[in-house]
Amino acid sequence: MIISKTLPVTAALLLFCSFLNAQITFNSDDAAFFNEKAEKYQRWLDKTGLGRALRFDKLRLKDDSTELEMFLLMKSTDLDTAISMWSQVKKDFQSSPDRASLEEKLFLTFVDFMEIPPEQGNVQIYVKDAAGEYIKCFFVAAGVKKGKVVSREQIGECRADINFNIPISPAPVKKVTGKRTTFVQKQLGTDEVFSAIERFIRQQYGVTRCYDRTPELNVTKNGAAMTLTVENLCRVVLTNENQSLWCDVMNSMGISCNDMRRERLEFKFTYQEGSNALTGTLSGKFGSGVYKPRASGYFDMEPDFSDYINSFHRDFQSQLKEYLNKL
Repeated sequence: MIISKTLPVTAALLLFCSFLNAQITFNSDDAAFFNEKAEKYQRWLDKTGLGRALRFDKLRLKDDSTELEMFLLMKSTDLDTAISMWSQVKKDFQSSPDRASLEEKLFLTFVDFMEIPPEQGNVQIYVKDAAGEYIKCFFVAAGVKKGKVVSREQIGECRADINFNIPISPAPVKKVTGKRTTFVQKQLGTDEVFSAIERFIRQQYGVTRCYDRTPELNVTKNGAAMTLTVENLCRVVLTNENQSLWCDVMNSMGISCNDMRRERLEFKFTYQEGSNALTGTLSGKFGSGVYKPRASGYFDMEPDFSDYINSFHRDFQSQLKEYLNKL
């Protein structure tokens, strides 16, 4: 990726704007100039390598005509792929000699090309679906506030993750005081609960339902939070999944073939020491059955497979609750 180290007039623009007492009002006469500069901006994206992930979409004047907005789009109509692309392009940019963040670079190059005061411009990045509609789960913006370039990012926060709320009622513990025997509620520790959940998931999904798939479990624990990701699954959520006729023919000839969709489940749990109340979320994804997908190759099960993931959620929560109550 080629990134220039300096922006020739950006510093001057920032200094100039600090002395401005009134904002410039843009009008229709500026449109041709701005559109020409937008084409130049796209060429800059392509030259630096950023164009592999980003493309110019449109310019827009705010209602009072004092602020010019540039809209960029990720080069994918799939949210998961777009998120992965954005993460990668930011990672690549961080390894460049430029000291600015990617968001800051995109913004400062924009105001430089448009020759406008930084306080009167902003850059916004979106994802559009295949129908050309904006996907609400992805938004990145950069602009100037109080003389400094600031950015904000809202990515994936509107996903419809399925929630867990499991009250745990372990068997009462016998307590003997002198000649008196009482039964008290057992208070479960965080390590005890998380270890039990991990055992349960390994027992349930550690053995594949497809002859050539080996499930992979990754566990991350951080205090009162634990994340478990199980991938390379098959027919766990999508229970009616069948392989293609082509694979049936190949198998009949003694050639191994399995093209049923791979499944990936992510569980996030939170448990406070001794609370006996477990909360969390579940998200389900699916990917190609022909080859093992990368992270960006998995797609949300919702909304296409909502019935399946909701049914799985009900059964899983009931079974996990029963398992934990035996602790």
